[in-house]
Amino acid sequence: MKKWILVPFWLAVLAFVFGVSTRIASPGAKTRFYVGLHREWTAHWPWEQGKQFPVFLARWFTPMAPAWVQVEPHVTMLLDPDDLVSKVILITGSWEPESWHAIDRHLAPGATFVDVGAHIGYYSLKAAPVVGAAGRVIAIEPNPQTVLKLRDNIRASGASVVAVEPVACADTEATLDLFAAPRSNTGETSLSRANASQEGPAVASYRVRARPLDDIVREAGVSRVDAVKIDVEGAEFLVLKGGAQTLDRFHPMVLVEVVDHQLRQMGTSSAQITAFMQAHGYSAQHVYGDNVEFDAAGGSGPKPN
Repeated sequence: MKKWILVPFWLAVLAFVFGVSTRIASPGAKTRFYVGLHREWTAHWPWEQGKQFPVFLARWFTPMAPAWVQVEPHVTMLLDPDDLVSKVILITGSWEPESWHAIDRHLAPGATFVDVGAHIGYYSLKAAPVVGAAGRVIAIEPNPQTVLKLRDNIRASGASVVAVEPVACADTEATLDLFAAPRSNTGETSLSRANASQEGPAVASYRVRARPLDDIVREAGVSRVDAVKIDVEGAEFLVLKGGAQTLDRFHPMVLVEVVDHQLRQMGTSSAQITAFMQAHGYSAQHVYGDNVEFDAAGGSGPKPN
């Protein structure tokens, strides 16, 4: 199709968007309108050229602000359009879908899911309706500001099976420094200042309690652990060492973020993680971006389709 034929259409869209953007007073409402426009445009625009047009319109909708969004049934979250994880969920409706499907394959009613580095709760909230009233979700998140958002999202989603542990995970009981990453990507908050400063200087530091995962699981009184997700910006090996008894007793599927440059900042490596998992009867089965799925030979395996 000739490009000039689309000119009237583009002009009409520009006029419509400008008109709407000037009449929406609430920043949260602007966020929802822009996100809806972005989704519909990218889903239905028939040509590759012009697919990213909503990106150029974003400036017309500022200031945008965090907005409450029902991401899917049973998952309602306050999402910040300036924070990477929230922004991706707002625009696409999901975060790391392949990694979630890997976890979901090992969950069923009555299962237990442990979310280490829960952040604002995306994985935990998705797991809650899968494990059901008889199941358990343990969401572990040390950042005090993020914990507030996590608890709000749990309440808004009615996810009563999710229990929050506001601590870091390590190989021993300790008090550690936690460095909060900038608003552009709060998911990079880390026990390493360097890892928390990848998109600008860390904005705050907190003294936080660190606990072994084994202690948290034991005190939760669960009789099974089916899946564990670990995403802690370089401290993954510390989490695993503190969770050795949990791995040996329950043989859960373990999904671990493995990023060598982040691990090096904490004095560890991907080779150490692989060797540790092999020593406990695990092997790497799949890789989803930075996330590696480890399964145990004696594990319960994925749920039936």
